[in-house]
Amino acid sequence: MADFQEQLQRLQEQLQRAQARANELLSLVPEPPPPPVDPEAPEGAEERARIEARVRSQTSVAELQAQLIEALLENERLRRALEEERQNHARTREGLITALGDALDTLKQRRRSPKPP
Repeated sequence: MADFQEQLQRLQEQLQRAQARANELLSLVPEPPPPPVDPEAPEGAEERARIEARVRSQTSVAELQAQLIEALLENERLRRALEEERQNHARTREGLITALGDALDTLKQRRRSPKPP
C-alpha cells in the first residue's frame, strides 16, 4: 500500500511538472492581435473615414507614393511576423503534445509494472 502511495505521489509530481511546463510554453505565445477592421462594418466606418481624410489631404503624388511604400513595408513586416508566430505556435503545440504523450506513457508503464512483494 505504501508503494502505491509513493507511485501516486511521484505521478502527481510528474503531472504538476508537466502542467507547469505546459503553462510555461503557453506563456510564450503572445496574445492574438485584434481582429482586422472591416471597412464595411459600422465600427470600421470611422477608421475608413480617418484614412480617407488623410489620403485626400496629401496632394502630392510623391507623398502618396512614400505612404504607399511605408504601408507595403509594414505589410511585409507584419506578414513575416505572422508566419514566425505560426511556426512558433506549431512548435509549442508539438512540444505540448509530446509532453502529454510522455506523461501518459509514464502513467501506463507504472500501471502495468508488477508490484514488488
